[in-house]
Amino acid sequence: MSYTLRDGRVNEPSGSSSSASCICGICSANITSLSLSNRQIHYDTHFNDEPQVATNETKASPSKLSNFFTPTRSAAQPNSRDRFWHSAQLPSSPPKNFVPGLIPFLKTQLSKSHSTGSTRRAVLCHERAVLVLRQSWDANWGCGYRNYLMACAALMDQQLQPMYFPLLDDPIPPSIFNLQRILEEAWSHGFDPEGARQLGHLVGTKKKLGVADIQVAFTYRNIPSRLVEFDLKDKGADVLINWSVEYFSQPHGIVDKESIRRPQTINDALRGAAAVTTTSRMPFILQHDGHSRTIVGYEVTKSGDINLLQFDPSQMLPDSMRAAGIALWEDHNKPASSKRPAASSFSRTPLKRSRVNENEVIEINDDDDDVLVLPSPKSVPKPDIRGEKISPGDVLKVFRLQPKRILRQRKYQVLYFPLTSPLTEVERRAQAANGYGEKIS
Repeated sequence: MSYTLRDGRVNEPSGSSSSASCICGICSANITSLSLSNRQIHYDTHFNDEPQVATNETKASPSKLSNFFTPTRSAAQPNSRDRFWHSAQLPSSPPKNFVPGLIPFLKTQLSKSHSTGSTRRAVLCHERAVLVLRQSWDANWGCGYRNYLMACAALMDQQLQPMYFPLLDDPIPPSIFNLQRILEEAWSHGFDPEGARQLGHLVGTKKKLGVADIQVAFTYRNIPSRLVEFDLKDKGADVLINWSVEYFSQPHGIVDKESIRRPQTINDALRGAAAVTTTSRMPFILQHDGHSRTIVGYEVTKSGDINLLQFDPSQMLPDSMRAAGIALWEDHNKPASSKRPAASSFSRTPLKRSRVNENEVIEINDDDDDVLVLPSPKSVPKPDIRGEKISPGDVLKVFRLQPKRILRQRKYQVLYFPLTSPLTEVERRAQAANGYGEKIS
């Protein structure tokens, strides 16, 4: 895509070129002479039993693909793990590297931090956002793909633009390998000739993707997005942080860079607001050279510093935090009828008298005059499945992106979703040719 932005794409090694010989990584056939569309047909024979059938799991042969897609040889079958999941996908449980419920969990922990005076204010994105983590087989190249899946999971589970769901789900749903297929299909229809030249053959490779490539995939599916580049050379991390605060201050729409300001300058507007809130804003993708992550909100500390809050696909999430998020998600999705167990109608000897918080329980049976004295059962502590005993400081340490860390890089790119109506064909073609981008410094 012909952006005026220079760094919207991850650079490939200088040897990469679309003019190079193209060998199928699965069957070793030379497919250099094939057009992009015919290469797609060739790969369909490997990836699907029936090409173009939408599934939530790639139907490739694990025995053929395992070694090819795995960074190191192992007995794992990574293609069988190339799954997509979102919070509305009930009653299925999330794969191990998909973690719903973390936004409500973060809201609880930030509220605790506020009660101790450590956090002044915090704003979070759409509460049904899902963390998607890399796995061992895509550890060295999968961040861009995982951030794409996080964006899809949020966009397909929001109510403002319900048409986004079928646009993203059909004819093939999101996944790592399907993203590669979508991009090659977009190139074959004239989208992003620059990207097609830079990346060349993509399907079945371990090539990294940047936010410019991800935007092409969303544009091809008629999903509006905006690409913004930040240069921190003159104004430091405030340039990016202030934009992020403005982004989360509005429920949807294009960010007006002229109205960007720090929260300290709008205290009057905040006095009546809750200290910790969730919004309908989608998370956005933040990229710098070599890595990308998803931003889900921000926090103002007691000293006035502002931390961004991140879902980083490369981080190790403690099991206790994953369990807490899953528990909150399950509570939210539990049918109302199952929240309170019904009393049994088959009890022949109802309890006539009971006492609580005593050492012994006396139970009287109507059928005879015997009095049974039963010892009280030992108290067993309940597992902390909702993370109620986890320290807020320990939780926030995992999700904070502090200004000093942001300053380690000079240039950043953001891809965000304004939740406007799906692109018309005219808008889609215009964005395919020129991109929707701006530069802030």
